[in-house]
Amino acid sequence: MRARVGAGAVFALFFSATFFLFVDRAAMPIQLWDESRNIVNALEMHARGFSLVTTYGGAPDLWNTKPPLLIWLMAGSVALFGPETWALRLPSMVAALATIALLFWFVRRTTGSRLTAMLAAALLVLSPAFFGEHSARTADYDALLLFFVTTYLCLLYLALERERPAPPLLALIGAAICCAFLTKSVAALVPGVGVVLYVTVARRWHRVITNPRYAAMALGVAGTVLLFLAAREWQAPGYLHAAWFNDVRGRFGSALVLAKPRWFYLELLRAGFFAAGPLLLLAPVALFVARGPVRQVLLFSLCIVAATLAVFTCAASKLDHYILPAVPFMAVAAAVTCQLAIAQARAVLATDARYARLVAAALLLVALVPVAMGVTGAVARRYYVRAVPEGARSGQYGALFDRIVPLADRPILVVDPGFSQGQPNYTPVLLGYRELWAARGVAIAHSTNLADANRAHRRILASCDAAAVPLIAARGRDIGGIPGCAAVVID
Repeated sequence: MRARVGAGAVFALFFSATFFLFVDRAAMPIQLWDESRNIVNALEMHARGFSLVTTYGGAPDLWNTKPPLLIWLMAGSVALFGPETWALRLPSMVAALATIALLFWFVRRTTGSRLTAMLAAALLVLSPAFFGEHSARTADYDALLLFFVTTYLCLLYLALERERPAPPLLALIGAAICCAFLTKSVAALVPGVGVVLYVTVARRWHRVITNPRYAAMALGVAGTVLLFLAAREWQAPGYLHAAWFNDVRGRFGSALVLAKPRWFYLELLRAGFFAAGPLLLLAPVALFVARGPVRQVLLFSLCIVAATLAVFTCAASKLDHYILPAVPFMAVAAAVTCQLAIAQARAVLATDARYARLVAAALLLVALVPVAMGVTGAVARRYYVRAVPEGARSGQYGALFDRIVPLADRPILVVDPGFSQGQPNYTPVLLGYRELWAARGVAIAHSTNLADANRAHRRILASCDAAAVPLIAARGRDIGGIPGCAAVVID
């Protein structure tokens, strides 16, 4: 009976996680950073055929130089399910659910506790880092990256706990590292610094050095990465130079984004980026209480978290989602710490100490209050605070086109000058929606010249741009009905 109840609780956890992450009252619009550009890449690849070279506006994309694995999956999803926003987000959604399942399996295997595994998975789901911008719910690189990074880190831990890990296990680790790199370039390798730290602290170097299989795995990964880079450069010269600046020198040597303070990531954690920050803060103390396999997995998790935070703290460019690969291991460390606090409370109650109940109550508060705060904070951020911003008014083009395309009896012209982002007239969200409708067989023209709003004839004029909307609205009755936008039939 206990096993059945346990299995039911696990099922309820995953059902609740799926509902919490993906069920909304209204469809979320395409996001400006960086989902819109990925969607354009994927839809252009779907239209032109699979390639190593991703394109934007029909030209090789040297602004977004990430490898194409996610774009392949998004294009494949569109080929299977049609040109829909949810189909473009499906690879990230599947990767997010797979990461939750993987984390549950890893913690259950290493600690022997199903309850600790469920808590770790729940803390991951409840973290704004995971359900917010650039992660589980959007077509960004980070959910897929998180799955592959979590895979290779968990499997590496299992391998390092054995004197001679089996070749298939090391091959699987190598494949996961390659897939992580093909998802988001060098960002995939940063959490591996934590493995180096763990191997040093846990004195596991002899297992790595004396086993030639690790060297073979490393050579296989390096060969795969070099082969991809050479093939990509051969197909569209200039890629290596652009990728070096965008993904390495520009990220770590100079700020490609608005400069952030040195302790930016610690401030994020203090503000609730992870669901149970107080437990994470207490995790190093729990190392003195933990024993056996539980202590080892706690130490491993803390090494991953500390190394990832340290590397990105030292980098010049800082964005919230850069440290997302550390969040599953924050969840592991927090869940193990909670488990240890509860176990200590039980042990104290079993003694005849004078203040046993008081001490046990204090330990239970330490264990359970951060979890309760994480649950309430996550619900508030998910449903009452916009955790994933629209990014720009251009996100309303999806709703506007849904309204006016079925009414269109003539060509549609959108007037939107865009903005400057390394290039003039930048409109990635609008282009994403235009590509979606092009894949459905509806061509939507675009002009960046506001004067076209006055010169156009026999068209449906539309815009969600603040400067263009009054010009269009003055020419007739709005048929769109979307706040902040205008669509008018012009004879």
